[in-house]
Amino acid sequence: MFRIIILTIFVLVNAFAYFKIKGILPDIFWIKLTYNLFFLIIIIIFSISIFFRTHLSLQMNAIINNYSLTWTAALFYFILIMLIVGLINILNKYFHFLPFNPNLVEAKRIIIFSALALIASAIIWGQYNFNNIKIEKFDININKTAKVETLKIVAASDLHLGYSINKKYLKKFVDLINSRKPDIILLVGDIADSDSEPVIRQNMKEEFLQLQAPLGVYGVIGNHECYGDMENTVNYLKSAGIVMLRDSSVLLDNDIYIAGRNDKTIKNRKKLDELLKNIDRQKPVILLDHQPFNLEQACENGIDLQLSGHTHGGQIFPLTLITKSIYESQHGYLKKGDTHYYISSGIGGWGPKLRIGSQSEIVEITLHFGHE
Repeated sequence: MFRIIILTIFVLVNAFAYFKIKGILPDIFWIKLTYNLFFLIIIIIFSISIFFRTHLSLQMNAIINNYSLTWTAALFYFILIMLIVGLINILNKYFHFLPFNPNLVEAKRIIIFSALALIASAIIWGQYNFNNIKIEKFDININKTAKVETLKIVAASDLHLGYSINKKYLKKFVDLINSRKPDIILLVGDIADSDSEPVIRQNMKEEFLQLQAPLGVYGVIGNHECYGDMENTVNYLKSAGIVMLRDSSVLLDNDIYIAGRNDKTIKNRKKLDELLKNIDRQKPVILLDHQPFNLEQACENGIDLQLSGHTHGGQIFPLTLITKSIYESQHGYLKKGDTHYYISSGIGGWGPKLRIGSQSEIVEITLHFGHE
């Protein structure tokens, strides 16, 4: 039933765009035939991706998924622009501020083709921002002593591995992370995009095992792991060499703690003070918590550095405005008391492989110990 609802919504949204654009097309047979076939093929492809995904090859799944999601994003922008144009037209009826008649076919053509050109530019820009991963570099002083003077962390969140962000993309991520020569690698949730099936089918373990860091690779679950077969996903990631911290902590070389919380989606996850009750707060403590809610708790519990993700930095405008209103910080560095925070916009993304108003990133943080 859920799939039928999704398909119905998709068809209705496409119908809106279809009739809006159809009205401005010239009355030429081959143009109208091509136009009709184009929308028909889109509906067929999307239907196949909804109902027959498991019967398709991995490559076909990736192609259909990427084009369907990109088209959906384009439709979103088209509807948004048309709503704005409609509002302007209503206001113009009362205040007559436009120097032309927006109801003329010629005016409608200019408006719609301008909108399509703007959308195409936004999609190209969004793909560039997604594929060109930025490295955010920080030096942070921790007012605690440690056996080492510095610790180089490379952190990544929100890979969302699956059909769309596939093994080829994971190799790119792994190569980039390794190129930074980290002491430790931290994966801050939403490693898989809900289902373990496409991750296992593509043998992504092969790429994860290439990650190189002397102190190891640690991760936590995010909300998307909770939406799918979480236990299978976690077990697979463990087999891929990732130490999954599930309301647990590890002490590295009797020197530095890494604590990882279960995602906020899990209702019975431990409270932070309970998770930390056996931790020596005189030692440096790094916390991984996928969703950046209740940031003051880390400060109250003596955490030195909290790493989070989840927000994607809004990923696609105007969703960026919504995430800004929800979170104390939707992206970037923050300090509260002696606690440092970094909320990452993520290395991958959910839905279309687009970043419009945000940027894909990995985070490279060098901790300096024994300093104010």
